[in-house]
Amino acid sequence: MILDTGICTVFRRTATQEPGGKPAYSWAPIAQSWYRELSFSTVQSDPTEHRDETRIDNRIRIHQARNVVNQDVVVLQQCSEIPEAAVIYRVVRAFHGTDDDNSQPISDLSLEVSGV
Repeated sequence: MILDTGICTVFRRTATQEPGGKPAYSWAPIAQSWYRELSFSTVQSDPTEHRDETRIDNRIRIHQARNVVNQDVVVLQQCSEIPEAAVIYRVVRAFHGTDDDNSQPISDLSLEVSGV
């Protein structure tokens, strides 16, 4: 699959406080890649007891980045910090594998809109 939709940046929340200080956090970029938007379904399923419901607002495929995990955030543009007006997505599922078409290493990210 050709990754030609655009460039995305993945951020992770990191602690920035002094030892023993009040908790303070910032968002540090951990990955940047070309991406391709993937198809996804928003059909509601029948919820059952003891099952987590996950909402998916977007799915993208990027070059493999095994350091991307759940709770990281994604901005669908090239940037070094999170822009104020950007739509921010939270990673709710990260699949690291290979592309069925060409066996290249990829990461598929299921995303949910987040207010961070």
